[in-house]
Amino acid sequence: MRLSSSCSRQSACSSYALKTSQRSHPTRPSLPMALPFDKASAAPIRRQAGSDTACLLLHGLTGAPARDLWFLAEYLSARSISVVAPLLTGHGKTWKELEFATSESWQNDALVGLDEARAMGKTVFVAGLSMGGTLTLYLGEHHPEIAGLITINAPVYLDDPKMRLVPILRHFRKNQPKGPPDVADQDAMLPDLGFNSLEAIYQFERLMQGVRGDLGMVTQPLLSFRSMQDHVVPPRNAEYILDHVNSRIKSVITLEHSYHCATIDYDRERIAADIEQFITLVQKQQV
Repeated sequence: MRLSSSCSRQSACSSYALKTSQRSHPTRPSLPMALPFDKASAAPIRRQAGSDTACLLLHGLTGAPARDLWFLAEYLSARSISVVAPLLTGHGKTWKELEFATSESWQNDALVGLDEARAMGKTVFVAGLSMGGTLTLYLGEHHPEIAGLITINAPVYLDDPKMRLVPILRHFRKNQPKGPPDVADQDAMLPDLGFNSLEAIYQFERLMQGVRGDLGMVTQPLLSFRSMQDHVVPPRNAEYILDHVNSRIKSVITLEHSYHCATIDYDRERIAADIEQFITLVQKQQV
């Protein structure tokens, strides 16, 4: 990877939007049904390594740390980067717990995680998958001391016009059926909620709206991954984000072999290696 001040133009965890018969994204093959969450798959992650560098990892809506971020956490910690990955409010059990989560509670979870990462290392990076990437941008907007930001299929907007109905529908319907995690690996058997809370979708829209309006406050080095076959988040989000942040160093990496949940899909090793290289290069430039 080569960091530069110019923006590179190359380049489910959850299904946020309401079901629709027409999609602008590629049609994925049918996958095995998801498994329910248990304590192991929903567990937070904490790995203290041997350097002064730490990375906060944030999972997506309806996801969980041990499911979405285990490989990345193990990869980084094995290379002397401490990692912490909290379980976001309302996650890891059933969709019913998500009804009581708010955008503010997720922001607070991210802030608590940031404090924990600071206690593990002097230099802190933040990386997030999907909604975790949106929260990564939120932290970057309000904490310029963060050394660098990494987003993986992170949205600041969604295309589905039915999203406009969510603020009203959430008062009449509690949940929306969702498919298994969006991965290209057809052998994957992954824990999932099976349903999404309409209240949680509404809260996520609030989070995206706030982050989208403050993107100009992001000045840290930014590495953004996007899957071109993402059935959840429009890949154009990556370009939108890079066009609206004020980071001098920013780059987009396109993932050709993974769907939305790329950290647990075919490109997981490439993502982990690129993140490690990004962290190393940013630190060298800051010396």
